[in-house]
Amino acid sequence: MIKFNKTEIDKQKIPSGAGIFTLLNESKILYVNKTSNLDKSIRRFFKVAKDDKNIFQLVSQTVRIGFKKHTSIFAAFIHQKKLENKSYPEFNSIIKSYEGYVYLGIDFDEPPYIKVVEDTQENRFYIGPFRDRFFLFDLLDAMSELFQFPICPDEKPYPCERYKNDKCPGWCIKEKYETYSKAILPYIIPPIDFLSSKQEEYKKLFDDLQFEKAETLNNKINLIERYFEYLKFLKITKNLNLDFNESGRTLIIKDGRLNEIIENGKKDKSPLITVEFRDNEVLAFNKDQLVERWIVYKYLKNKNDKIILDKINEFYKKSQLKIRSDLT
Repeated sequence: MIKFNKTEIDKQKIPSGAGIFTLLNESKILYVNKTSNLDKSIRRFFKVAKDDKNIFQLVSQTVRIGFKKHTSIFAAFIHQKKLENKSYPEFNSIIKSYEGYVYLGIDFDEPPYIKVVEDTQENRFYIGPFRDRFFLFDLLDAMSELFQFPICPDEKPYPCERYKNDKCPGWCIKEKYETYSKAILPYIIPPIDFLSSKQEEYKKLFDDLQFEKAETLNNKINLIERYFEYLKFLKITKNLNLDFNESGRTLIIKDGRLNEIIENGKKDKSPLITVEFRDNEVLAFNKDQLVERWIVYKYLKNKNDKIILDKINEFYKKSQLKIRSDLT
């Protein structure tokens, strides 16, 4: 771990790769975090301190800064876990970078059927969390434009202006099952060939040299594909239980999160608080768990280990079957 005084930050050549960084007072770690870009993340803390009272307090108490470069964000994450378990940094529980994350909230019975929401407290079916609310806004726009799916205003009257302007077929005045099966369920269980007609349309536009229209359509297709891939992650992560060896240590994953590290005969266990999820939260979990779950999932997916990939696919199939059974 390389350390330097806070006052010398402008003189430091901090690497831009993945790693962990610590902010310390004279003797104790106040905050530790992983990052894919050490230089950017460390300097950002000092730039945003004036706008965030918790970060301002942290920076004010900081005397020294430490960092260590790692080969991957997953390796940095493991190092962070071990440091957290050993030093219990005070500000790791105070600074909540995830507070701005959002969910997709679905009402199966009445409009607004699908909306971006801050939490999972209402009587909706929830998907998420998502880091970027604007990604969801763009997704709803794309689904509405390409398939005339509902994008209802928050307030009555229904049907709204979109129906009157032929931008929506009037899902709110159709039979409930038709609306549910054709315009809502695809957000949860997308049909295998859902985008095939739009992909053919893109190919035709491209072949006809209508490149601008083709690119616009392709961007919307890619956006929806990204959502479907993220949906797969959500279906897997809470069911992901396995252990594997990595760099001479055994890592135990429980419910999608790192539960235990066994190295040189020693166990380093991370306490995982058990959360009781409601039936409408089968595809949702707490915001503060997202980064860890995503790092674990992406690492295992990219590990190119057939045994692990087969297990992940098995978890996905079981989850998909259960959700389909519950909702159809």
